Amino acid sequence: MSRRRRAFTLVELLVVIGIMAVLIAMLLPALNRAREQSRRIRCLSNMRQLTIAWSMYANDSKGRICGANTPVIGTDPKEFNWVTVDTNGMDTLASLQAGMLYKYVNTAEVYHCPSIDYIRSYSLNSLLLGEGPEDQNTGKIYKHLSEIRKPHATFVFIEEWDPRKYLINSFMVLPYAAPGTPAKYNIDQWVDIPAPQHGRVGLLSFADGHAIMWPWSDPMTWKRNGQFNTVTPNNPDLRDLQGWRGPGGVETPPNRAW
Repeated sequence: MSRRRRAFTLVELLVVIGIMAVLIAMLLPALNRAREQSRRIRCLSNMRQLTIAWSMYANDSKGRICGANTPVIGTDPKEFNWVTVDTNGMDTLASLQAGMLYKYVNTAEVYHCPSIDYIRSYSLNSLLLGEGPEDQNTGKIYKHLSEIRKPHATFVFIEEWDPRKYLINSFMVLPYAAPGTPAKYNIDQWVDIPAPQHGRVGLLSFADGHAIMWPWSDPMTWKRNGQFNTVTPNNPDLRDLQGWRGPGGVETPPNRAW
Protein backbone atom coordinates (compact mmCIF):
# COMPACT_ATOMS: atom_id res chain seq x y z
CA MET A 1 0.00 0.00 0.00
CA SER A 2 1.52 3.35 -1.05
CA ARG A 3 1.90 6.17 1.36
CA ARG A 4 1.72 9.82 0.41
CA ARG A 5 4.62 11.98 1.55
CA ARG A 6 3.52 14.86 3.68
CA ALA A 7 5.08 18.21 2.61
CA PHE A 8 5.75 21.18 4.85
CA THR A 9 2.88 23.55 5.18
CA LEU A 10 3.56 27.21 4.56
CA VAL A 11 3.29 27.95 8.28
CA GLU A 12 5.80 25.21 9.15
CA LEU A 13 8.20 26.45 6.49
CA LEU A 14 8.00 30.01 7.84
CA VAL A 15 8.66 28.74 11.37
CA VAL A 16 11.80 26.87 10.22
CA ILE A 17 13.04 29.92 8.32
CA GLY A 18 12.40 32.08 11.36
CA ILE A 19 14.36 29.70 13.62
CA MET A 20 17.25 29.65 11.14
CA ALA A 21 17.28 33.45 10.99
CA VAL A 22 17.43 33.68 14.78
CA LEU A 23 20.30 31.16 14.94
CA ILE A 24 22.24 33.03 12.25
CA ALA A 25 21.68 36.33 14.06
CA MET A 26 23.04 34.74 17.25
CA LEU A 27 26.06 33.21 15.52
CA LEU A 28 27.19 36.16 13.38
CA PRO A 29 28.48 38.35 16.26
CA ALA A 30 30.45 35.40 17.61
CA LEU A 31 31.90 34.70 14.16
CA ASN A 32 32.82 38.36 13.71
CA ARG A 33 34.51 38.42 17.11
CA ALA A 34 36.45 35.27 16.25
CA ARG A 35 37.51 36.76 12.90
CA GLU A 36 38.66 39.99 14.56
CA GLN A 37 40.56 38.07 17.24
CA SER A 38 42.32 36.10 14.51
CA ARG A 39 43.31 39.34 12.78
CA ARG A 40 44.60 40.81 16.03
CA ILE A 41 46.75 37.73 16.61
CA ARG A 42 48.18 37.94 13.08
CA CYS A 43 48.81 41.65 13.54
CA LEU A 44 50.58 41.03 16.84
CA SER A 45 52.70 38.35 15.19
CA ASN A 46 53.68 40.82 12.44
CA MET A 47 54.81 43.36 15.00
CA ARG A 48 56.85 40.77 16.88
CA GLN A 49 58.58 39.71 13.65
CA LEU A 50 59.40 43.32 12.76
CA THR A 51 60.74 43.93 16.26
CA ILE A 52 62.97 40.86 16.04
CA ALA A 53 64.21 42.13 12.65
CA TRP A 54 64.80 45.57 14.20
CA SER A 55 66.91 43.98 16.97
CA MET A 56 68.80 41.78 14.50
CA TYR A 57 69.69 44.80 12.39
CA ALA A 58 71.01 46.60 15.46
CA ASN A 59 73.04 43.56 16.54
CA ASP A 60 74.52 43.31 13.04
CA SER A 61 75.31 47.06 13.09
CA LYS A 62 77.30 47.16 16.34
CA GLY A 63 74.28 48.33 18.32
CA ARG A 64 73.15 51.13 15.99
CA ILE A 65 69.41 51.01 15.38
CA CYS A 66 67.83 51.61 11.98
CA GLY A 67 66.27 54.97 11.17
CA ALA A 68 62.58 55.43 11.96
CA ASN A 69 61.89 57.92 9.16
CA THR A 70 60.81 57.14 5.60
CA PRO A 71 62.94 58.93 2.98
CA VAL A 72 62.33 58.64 -0.76
CA ILE A 73 63.94 55.50 -2.12
CA GLY A 74 67.53 56.05 -3.23
CA THR A 75 67.87 59.58 -1.81
CA ASP A 76 69.59 58.78 1.50
CA PRO A 77 73.27 58.01 0.90
CA LYS A 78 73.58 56.32 4.30
CA GLU A 79 70.64 53.96 3.64
CA PHE A 80 69.91 52.99 7.24
CA ASN A 81 66.13 53.57 7.47
CA TRP A 82 63.80 50.68 8.12
CA VAL A 83 61.65 51.49 5.06
CA THR A 84 61.62 54.03 2.24
CA VAL A 85 58.83 55.46 0.06
CA ASP A 86 58.49 56.11 -3.67
CA THR A 87 58.79 59.53 -5.29
CA ASN A 88 55.11 60.21 -4.54
CA GLY A 89 55.59 59.50 -0.85
CA MET A 90 53.76 56.18 -1.12
CA ASP A 91 54.69 52.72 0.13
CA THR A 92 55.41 50.13 -2.57
CA LEU A 93 56.91 46.66 -2.57
CA ALA A 94 60.13 48.17 -3.91
CA SER A 95 60.25 50.80 -1.16
CA LEU A 96 59.77 48.13 1.51
CA GLN A 97 62.48 45.99 -0.05
CA ALA A 98 64.86 48.97 -0.06
CA GLY A 99 64.48 49.31 3.71
CA MET A 100 66.98 47.83 6.14
CA LEU A 101 64.62 45.27 7.70
CA TYR A 102 63.32 43.51 4.60
CA LYS A 103 66.22 41.06 4.39
CA TYR A 104 65.32 39.84 7.87
CA VAL A 105 61.58 39.30 7.24
CA ASN A 106 61.55 38.88 3.44
CA THR A 107 57.78 39.28 2.99
CA ALA A 108 55.61 42.35 2.50
CA GLU A 109 52.70 40.78 4.40
CA VAL A 110 54.47 41.42 7.71
CA TYR A 111 54.37 45.20 7.19
CA HIS A 112 50.62 45.66 7.52
CA CYS A 113 47.67 44.60 9.62
CA PRO A 114 45.31 42.12 7.87
CA SER A 115 42.38 44.34 8.88
CA ILE A 116 43.45 47.24 6.65
CA ASP A 117 44.36 47.66 2.98
CA TYR A 118 47.54 49.69 3.51
CA ILE A 119 50.82 48.33 2.14
CA ARG A 120 52.33 49.40 5.47
CA SER A 121 50.35 50.10 8.63
CA TYR A 122 53.13 50.12 11.26
CA SER A 123 55.41 52.96 12.32
CA LEU A 124 58.42 53.26 14.63
CA ASN A 125 58.69 55.27 17.84
CA SER A 126 59.99 58.72 16.83
CA LEU A 127 62.52 58.76 19.68
CA LEU A 128 64.29 55.76 18.11
CA LEU A 129 66.32 57.61 15.49
CA GLY A 130 63.24 59.33 14.13
CA GLU A 131 61.81 62.84 14.27
CA GLY A 132 61.92 63.11 18.04
CA PRO A 133 61.24 65.03 20.21
CA GLU A 134 64.46 64.25 22.00
CA ASP A 135 64.76 62.63 25.42
CA GLN A 136 63.96 65.48 27.84
CA ASN A 137 66.52 64.14 30.34
CA THR A 138 69.49 64.07 27.96
CA GLY A 139 68.45 66.20 24.98
CA LYS A 140 69.25 63.31 22.61
CA ILE A 141 67.54 61.13 20.05
CA TYR A 142 68.35 57.44 20.59
CA LYS A 143 70.74 55.96 18.03
CA HIS A 144 71.96 52.81 19.78
CA LEU A 145 70.40 49.97 21.72
CA SER A 146 72.55 50.88 24.70
CA GLU A 147 70.71 54.21 25.03
CA ILE A 148 67.39 52.43 25.63
CA ARG A 149 67.46 52.10 29.41
CA LYS A 150 64.05 50.45 29.77
CA PRO A 151 63.58 48.03 26.85
CA HIS A 152 60.53 46.43 28.48
CA ALA A 153 58.79 49.84 28.61
CA THR A 154 59.97 51.47 25.37
CA PHE A 155 57.62 50.89 22.45
CA VAL A 156 59.16 50.19 19.05
CA PHE A 157 56.30 49.58 16.60
CA ILE A 158 52.72 50.81 16.76
CA GLU A 159 49.79 50.64 14.38
CA GLU A 160 49.24 54.03 12.81
CA TRP A 161 46.35 55.41 10.76
CA ASP A 162 46.40 58.19 8.19
CA PRO A 163 43.30 59.19 6.19
CA ARG A 164 45.54 59.54 3.11
CA LYS A 165 46.22 55.76 3.30
CA TYR A 166 49.98 56.09 3.57
CA LEU A 167 52.30 56.81 6.49
CA ILE A 168 55.00 59.45 6.69
CA ASN A 169 58.09 59.03 8.88
CA SER A 170 57.84 57.87 12.49
CA PHE A 171 55.05 57.83 15.09
CA MET A 172 55.48 60.94 17.19
CA VAL A 173 54.42 61.16 20.83
CA LEU A 174 55.08 64.48 22.56
CA PRO A 175 56.79 63.96 25.95
CA TYR A 176 55.13 64.43 29.30
CA ALA A 177 56.68 67.02 31.61
CA ALA A 178 56.68 66.14 35.31
CA PRO A 179 55.36 68.79 37.73
CA GLY A 180 57.99 71.45 38.28
CA THR A 181 59.63 70.69 34.93
CA PRO A 182 59.33 73.29 32.15
CA ALA A 183 56.99 71.89 29.50
CA LYS A 184 58.38 72.35 26.00
CA TYR A 185 55.28 70.79 24.45
CA ASN A 186 51.55 70.57 25.07
CA ILE A 187 51.35 67.42 27.19
CA ASP A 188 47.70 66.87 26.16
CA GLN A 189 48.32 66.99 22.40
CA TRP A 190 48.39 63.99 20.12
CA VAL A 191 50.40 64.29 16.90
CA ASP A 192 49.88 61.03 15.01
CA ILE A 193 46.84 58.76 15.11
CA PRO A 194 46.75 55.23 16.56
CA ALA A 195 45.01 52.89 14.15
CA PRO A 196 41.27 52.46 14.85
CA GLN A 197 40.66 49.17 13.00
CA HIS A 198 40.68 47.12 16.21
CA GLY A 199 38.24 49.44 17.95
CA ARG A 200 39.09 49.89 21.60
CA VAL A 201 42.32 47.91 21.36
CA GLY A 202 45.76 49.18 20.35
CA LEU A 203 48.69 46.95 19.41
CA LEU A 204 52.32 47.80 20.25
CA SER A 205 55.67 46.03 20.40
CA PHE A 206 58.55 46.80 22.76
CA ALA A 207 62.33 46.90 22.59
CA ASP A 208 62.70 43.70 24.64
CA GLY A 209 60.72 41.81 21.96
CA HIS A 210 57.29 41.45 23.55
CA ALA A 211 54.09 42.83 22.04
CA ILE A 212 50.72 43.61 23.60
CA MET A 213 47.07 44.20 22.87
CA TRP A 214 46.33 47.26 24.98
CA PRO A 215 42.73 48.32 25.78
CA TRP A 216 42.29 52.04 25.18
CA SER A 217 40.35 53.91 27.86
CA ASP A 218 39.30 57.15 26.19
CA PRO A 219 37.03 57.09 23.08
CA MET A 220 38.92 60.14 21.77
CA THR A 221 41.90 57.85 21.23
CA TRP A 222 40.21 55.83 18.48
CA LYS A 223 37.44 58.24 17.38
CA ARG A 224 39.43 61.21 16.15
CA ASN A 225 38.07 61.14 12.58
CA GLY A 226 41.51 61.47 11.04
CA GLN A 227 42.40 64.65 12.89
CA PHE A 228 46.10 65.19 13.56
CA ASN A 229 47.30 67.25 16.53
CA THR A 230 44.11 66.70 18.52
CA VAL A 231 44.14 67.94 22.12
CA THR A 232 42.54 65.54 24.62
CA PRO A 233 43.10 66.74 28.21
CA ASN A 234 44.13 64.10 30.76
CA ASN A 235 43.77 61.27 28.26
CA PRO A 236 45.07 58.12 30.04
CA ASP A 237 45.96 56.49 26.71
CA LEU A 238 48.19 59.40 25.76
CA ARG A 239 49.81 59.20 29.19
CA ASP A 240 50.51 55.51 28.61
CA LEU A 241 52.21 56.23 25.28
CA GLN A 242 54.14 59.11 26.83
CA GLY A 243 55.38 56.69 29.47
CA TRP A 244 56.24 54.13 26.79
CA ARG A 245 58.34 56.63 24.86
CA GLY A 246 60.97 55.21 27.16
CA PRO A 247 63.11 57.90 28.83
CA GLY A 248 61.49 57.98 32.26
CA GLY A 249 62.87 60.62 34.62
CA VAL A 250 61.24 63.99 34.00
CA GLU A 251 59.07 62.38 31.32
CA THR A 252 57.35 59.94 33.66
CA PRO A 253 53.55 60.48 33.69
CA PRO A 254 51.74 60.06 37.01
CA ASN A 255 51.36 56.47 38.25
CA ARG A 256 53.38 55.09 35.33
CA ALA A 257 56.83 54.19 36.65
CA TRP A 258 56.89 51.12 34.40
